[in-house]
Formats: sequence, structure tokens, C-alpha cells
Amino acid sequence: MHLTGYYSLLYQLPVGLIGLSLMVFVHEFGHFIVAKRVGVKVHTFSIGFGKKLIKWRRGDTEYCISAIPFGGYVAMAGESPDDGGYGNTDEFRMRPIPARLAIAVAGPAANLLFAFVILFGLYLYGVQEPKTSMVVGEVEEGSAGEKAGIKRGDEILALNGSPVKGWEEFMQEVAMQGGHPVPVKIRRNNSLDTTVQMTPEMNPKFGIALAGLTGEADVLVAQVMPGKPAEAAGLKVGDKILSVDGIRIPSAMALIEMVNGSKGEPIKLALVRDSVQQVKEIRPVLDEGTKRFIIGIYPGVSPPTELVKRGVVGAMKLSLQKNGESATLVIKTFSGILTGKIKLKALSGPIGIVQMIAGSLRQSLQKFLEFMALLNTNLAVLNILPLAITDGGVVVFLLLEAIRRRPLSLTTQHVINRVGFSFFLLLFLFVTFQDIIRIPWFLN
Repeated sequence: MHLTGYYSLLYQLPVGLIGLSLMVFVHEFGHFIVAKRVGVKVHTFSIGFGKKLIKWRRGDTEYCISAIPFGGYVAMAGESPDDGGYGNTDEFRMRPIPARLAIAVAGPAANLLFAFVILFGLYLYGVQEPKTSMVVGEVEEGSAGEKAGIKRGDEILALNGSPVKGWEEFMQEVAMQGGHPVPVKIRRNNSLDTTVQMTPEMNPKFGIALAGLTGEADVLVAQVMPGKPAEAAGLKVGDKILSVDGIRIPSAMALIEMVNGSKGEPIKLALVRDSVQQVKEIRPVLDEGTKRFIIGIYPGVSPPTELVKRGVVGAMKLSLQKNGESATLVIKTFSGILTGKIKLKALSGPIGIVQMIAGSLRQSLQKFLEFMALLNTNLAVLNILPLAITDGGVVVFLLLEAIRRRPLSLTTQHVINRVGFSFFLLLFLFVTFQDIIRIPWFLN
């Protein structure tokens, strides 16, 4: 492992585990607080599995932080089919079905409520939101977008007959197509509307379909190389480059191409620094390594955004809308996996989630909070699905008990739980392996 891998790991682990533990805590606290309210005795409230590292007791409940941080549990009296119980009224199985249903759905409900509160507070405070332009800033060479004839500067109007609200939604919808042709309506030169057929291409590494298109973005100076023309001209990190010789720059790749196209002739860069526009004249030099003309900067990009604040009602509505979209996306993703449009490797396991939590915080606090809301919504939806060993599976057992007027036999419950556990164990091992091989330094 390279040193950069160690530094990245040292950053990602604590940040990611704190975020993951917070999500698990919210979920288990939902089960815990409702169990207490309906009179069920709780033996253990644990964040994590395995050996108990830190533990303390309060009343009848032992609270602990355990060695394996990927999950947690609430152990209630009379909950497991293996627990014979004593027939006490404070045991889970002895409580009325409505009380047990309330306990089962309380975990997902707590995650949904937490996600709503996060986004509500964020929208009330104010967030940086991308401007609504759907103008193509870059077309990846050999991509589905290029093969469909889409060019830099085209404005995307609709995908599959439906208007798109932004690049995030566009990429999500493309990912769901799974390599199937889809009509894309574009506008070229601000006048001509046309529809092209684009076939998103499956990415073998991530298991989702991609278009190879990105939106226009502000081009920033991310790094200035020492001893190169850019340094001599006084360019600084953070400068926003507007144009080259009066031609607007829509993307970092466009800047690189225009500099190389100068063939060493002087160019004029219009840039903004501290809200003041400047013009720098620079003569590119030939880089012996790449055989391309350069000015000596590493460009970065930042999608144009604007600060948007909302009132109480507006923040509530948007929070509900965004969490609803996240929940729908989970269902669409699993539907895509079942139909083959999305590969199973597109799912992320705990290692991948830890990395993404840390990565979102590295971008900004806003990105971190938005991602935490997304994770909580995802956990809620996944847990309420009617699958064995999930909260949704418990709900199904209880509904069958209400219909049959007696619970399923212990043998049947054992078989279902063992099959479910085996399935989720295999899935966990698979997605964890995918997480590991996606780590950049793993194969180095």
C-alpha cells in the first residue's frame, strides 16, 4: 500500500465509522424507545456486533459499543424463536400484535424522521444548489453520448420523453437504462431541437450504465506548476478562468485543448480573482512528456451554484420531496438488479459506505449532511422490504400471525431465518469484496 493509501485510510476510517454509527444508533434507538414505551424489556442496546468493548448498565438494559462497527442491535426479552421465554408480559412475543408491529417499524421510521430533519434544517439554513443549466460541458471520447452525436454546447431537454431537472437526475435515469437505447432530446445552437438515440454503456467496474456526458462547470486553477508560464504570469490557485482569446471555457478539457491548439502562440486568459476580472497573456510551452503545449496548471472544476434559502413550509416540502426521491431510487435500483439493467456490483458494502461518508465530508459539510440523509432513507427502505431477518420480514411474520390467529411454527421460522441469514451473509461478503477491489491502492 502506498503512503497515500495509509493517509486516506487514517482519514476515512474514523469519519466514516462515526457517520455509520450515527445512522445505526438512530435506527436502533427507534426500536429501543418504542419497545420501552410498549412495555417490552430490553436486555441489550448495542452499536456494533461481536465483543463488547465498552459497556455500562442502566436499569434492566446493558448499553455497549462492540468490536465490529458495521451495524448494531437491540436484544429484547422473548424476541428470538430460540428464546423460550417465561411467559412474562414484558416479553416481545407476549405483547399484542399492534405493539410488536410498532416496534418493528420504529427503526425505519426513526431513520426517515432523521433524514427529514437533516434536510429540513439544511434547506432552512440555506444550501448551495447547482444552477439549472443542462448544457453539455464535456463529451467523453468513445462514450455513449459521443456515439449518439451529442456535442459540447448542446442543451439536454429531455430523457426518454421526460424533462430532466439537473445532471444528478439525468445520471440516475441513465444508470437505470442498463445498456438499452433511450431517446435524448437536445437543443443545438440555441435554436434547433432534435432527438437522438443514445445507448448508455455499462461500466464494468461499477455495474451501472453511463452516458459519458458532464455539464458545464466553472474552471478553476487547482495547482500551479513551478517554473512554467502560468507561474511567471502570476496565476494562483483558486483563479476562475473565463475564456481563452475571448472564447468561453465550458470545461477543463476544453481549456486543455485550446491551450494545446495554440501551437505555442501567446494566448489571453480572462480570469476572475477575488471578484475582480483580469486578463493574463501567456505563451504555452511544449511539454516533452506529453508532446502537448501547456501553460503549467492543473485545472479543476466547480459546477456553478447559487445560495438558496427557504422558509419553513418550503424547507418541509423539499425535504419530503428529496427523501421521497431517495426512497424511490432504492426501489428502482433493486428493480434494475432483478431485471438485469443494473449489475449487483453496483451495490456498496460497509467499506464503500465508510469511504463515501468520508468523501462527502471532504467536499463540504453540506454534502456530508445530504449524504447522511440519503443513507438514512436507504436504510429505512431496505429494512422495511419484506425480506427474512429485516424489519419488513418481522412485519410479514406478524401479519401472518394476525391472519392465522397463531404464529408460524418455530421450525418454519428457523428455516426462513436461516435462509435469509445465508442470503444476506453471501450478499455482504460479495459487496465487501467489491468495495475492496475498488480501492485505488488495492491493486498497486
